[in-house]
Amino acid sequence: MGHHPRPRGYHRDMSDDAATPARNKDEIDLIAVSGPDGFLKARVSIDSPASIGRSKESTIILNESSVSREHARIYREEGKYFIRDLESRAGIAVNMMFLEKGDHQQIYDRDLLTIGPWKILVRLGDESKDGSDADTVDMQKPPVGAAAEAAESTPESQDDESPKQNGDAASKSGSRSDSLYATRASIFIRLRSDGSLDRELGWSEFTEKYARVIAGFARNAGLRAQDADDVLQDVLLGFFRVSEQFEYDPERGRFRGYLKRVTLNAIRARHRRKRPSTFLKEDYDPPGEMPDVDAAWDRQWTEQLLQRAMTEARGGVEERTWKSFELYGVRGVPIEQVSQELDMTPAAIRHAKMRLVKQVREIVDRLRIEEG
Repeated sequence: MGHHPRPRGYHRDMSDDAATPARNKDEIDLIAVSGPDGFLKARVSIDSPASIGRSKESTIILNESSVSREHARIYREEGKYFIRDLESRAGIAVNMMFLEKGDHQQIYDRDLLTIGPWKILVRLGDESKDGSDADTVDMQKPPVGAAAEAAESTPESQDDESPKQNGDAASKSGSRSDSLYATRASIFIRLRSDGSLDRELGWSEFTEKYARVIAGFARNAGLRAQDADDVLQDVLLGFFRVSEQFEYDPERGRFRGYLKRVTLNAIRARHRRKRPSTFLKEDYDPPGEMPDVDAAWDRQWTEQLLQRAMTEARGGVEERTWKSFELYGVRGVPIEQVSQELDMTPAAIRHAKMRLVKQVREIVDRLRIEEG
């Protein structure tokens, strides 16, 4: 359907055929990471509240039947950003958790909003201060970019020798018994330059945390499932090959940005090795086919953090309480139906949801501080 109409309050052009100026502290980028082509991305100034809805008077127009005419409002208050549900029919989810009708919630950089059929990535703050997330991240020991180079240089002949592991299965099981990886049990990652966040990650933990991000990003770059799994294996093998000497320098950028660069290198290397048999043009670049590479990566990263946060939060509550949160808070099942199914009062269901939303948010914030 092409680009969406230019919304009111939309002060910067974010079309794909023009270079987008850096976002300033008074602007928000909203980027569709899934959903119809009717909305792609928008930049709005938050000098005054920005409305979202089907109405032609909305700042951002989402023309789809499941979106209410006046669906939501984004605004700033005392330097913080919030989204408010305007009694919409289908509701709003922030990080996969639905707001109560008419309620509001603070939003942060890289949060995910679900409005109608769209999943929308939020970008906040002064973009000029985001340089630490760029692709300029290097390692100091061994020589610069060794893990990235290892991913690129993994010979095709090793494909059959290297242990294969499905991305989704790896992220769920977190187990690895392959003798190749067992020879070095862990990798050391320094996430802060002062040494306050040093992490010795076992290979199973490293895989559990990052396999879903790597494989999901590769699939979104247009790779088939088998090729995405091969990219995952290339990245893991690249880190493994330098694990005894690996030193990540957090002063040069977030680990999130570094892992993105390594994954991009592995995708491009995999394409170069297969190109003679695929009849694709020499300049074809799979990640280049994505509307917004950074947004696609941030979506995968945020979803991985949310899954980990929910898994951690679930361990501390009773099964019925968690089930009520999952049905009402995450899936959006009507509260009357949940109340009848679980024999809980609506008040108890709302209280459980409020408590768990707060807990998941706190875990996500902690993980973002630790890992970027």
